[in-house]
Amino acid sequence: MTAIGETMVARAGYLEVLTWILCSHEENFSTLKREDDGKKAVIIVNPRSSKFEVVRTSLMTCLLKTLKHNIDHPRPIKIFEVGDVVTLDAASDVGAANNRRLAAFYCNVTSGFEDIVGLVERIMKIVRAPHVPVGDSFMRPSKEPEFFPNRQCSIIFKGKEIGNFGIVHPEVLKKFGIPDPCSFVEIDVQALL
Repeated sequence: MTAIGETMVARAGYLEVLTWILCSHEENFSTLKREDDGKKAVIIVNPRSSKFEVVRTSLMTCLLKTLKHNIDHPRPIKIFEVGDVVTLDAASDVGAANNRRLAAFYCNVTSGFEDIVGLVERIMKIVRAPHVPVGDSFMRPSKEPEFFPNRQCSIIFKGKEIGNFGIVHPEVLKKFGIPDPCSFVEIDVQALL
């Protein structure tokens, strides 16, 4: 699924980027308007730098940093990454679990929300998402702090939430110095297998 997903996103005009799996605690949480409950992030005990304190729990931070460093490029800027995130997992023998995700950003003078929705629909079509009852959808409204209220959805696959997408909250974009509206999607590709 990973290779198929990468190819499909690239064909939609997105450029693949590769980012570090480590980031600062601030970038992983407060910069994205998230709270750290101490139950999710793997913290590096003796980091060499404050920029590498935790293992990322989302691809969003690293893609926002990439976007920030490429903000002078012509619009639209369309980037994606397929990479691992790591979260604490008491059931695992090492206390943490890797999870493969696909994430994409669309940045332009308009949010490009419809482009991200189209990307999600293509992905769900490729994995042959089971038909849903009339009036139902694989998208459900969500309330994630990093997205603009009422402009975001969870992605449901086989009854389980496997991702989120929406228009990134202006406060998050401001913290990264990004002046234009952006839409973002992140999907657990392992759940699609």
